[in-house]
Amino acid sequence: MLPRLRLELPAGGALNPRALFADPVDAVWLEIGFGAGEHLAAQAAANPRIGLIGCEVFENGVVKLLAELQRRALGNVRLFIDDARLLLAALPEASIARTFILFPDPWPKLRHHKRRIVSAATLDALAHAMSDGAELRLATDDADYLRWMLERATVHPAFE
Repeated sequence: MLPRLRLELPAGGALNPRALFADPVDAVWLEIGFGAGEHLAAQAAANPRIGLIGCEVFENGVVKLLAELQRRALGNVRLFIDDARLLLAALPEASIARTFILFPDPWPKLRHHKRRIVSAATLDALAHAMSDGAELRLATDDADYLRWMLERATVHPAFE
């Protein structure tokens, strides 16, 4: 399944996310860091007219999601198996209607904070890629990362 669902970035051009799906979709949603894919598969099943792009770098999570997509016969998911920031840079303006960043690695050590996905640079890229009225859903179970997320997302001018 992976060769059929894997998203490759076009060389030198912008990606058309709606064109990734065989059947027309009403909108495209993005999940950054889908883990084992439970949430992504549930969203795909509950929203068959939505195209979902999942970004994950860990092979075990990708394999688990592929098994679930096959079991449920879900065709509205595409996978980007690389750094989500590369995908964000290739997305055209206002092409994403909803983004999920759920329970990302909190990188708790101070010297690792630069690796946190919720950052000013990522929020800038999301602001470009997300359409007016789009939803950004963030979740964490780490109190320090919650403060970090709130300090950045609530002051970013593109998000309310």
